[in-house]
Amino acid sequence: MASTERSHESHLIEILCTLQDRGVDFVVAGGVAAVLHGVERMTLDLDVAVSLDPNNLRCFLSALDELRLVPRAPIPADTILDAARVEELIREKNALVFTFWNPQELTIRGRTIRVASRRKLIEMKSRVRPIREKDLNDIKALTKIDENKPAPDGRPTRE
Repeated sequence: MASTERSHESHLIEILCTLQDRGVDFVVAGGVAAVLHGVERMTLDLDVAVSLDPNNLRCFLSALDELRLVPRAPIPADTILDAARVEELIREKNALVFTFWNPQELTIRGRTIRVASRRKLIEMKSRVRPIREKDLNDIKALTKIDENKPAPDGRPTRE
């Protein structure tokens, strides 16, 4: 792994650990979730679904501030505390919201991190329109991991 890849990986792990340490209720999705499930690929962003409970959002904002992260969009980070403004942004920007009913838990540096299951990632990536080459590759790799996952009796099975 190249030095820049290690640095990027360390930064992603730092973000996940900080969110968990600050008590943020979140689930990892997207490319990082695929990597955490064993897909070998590079990703440059971290997709998380965050509980919209106001106290949780304040913890999330505090963690982002501690990490010196700012929104990519030209809006203040605390906009997410204004439910009416969030609704307006969803309407105007056609934002998609995903609900995770049963995330898988993985341990990273002694912390339990909730990650979208392989099945949920495959479902989410299958719905992307227009579907991107990287999503097709992730679907293929995640499906292969499922096919090769041994059952309790040692035989390969699907999740």
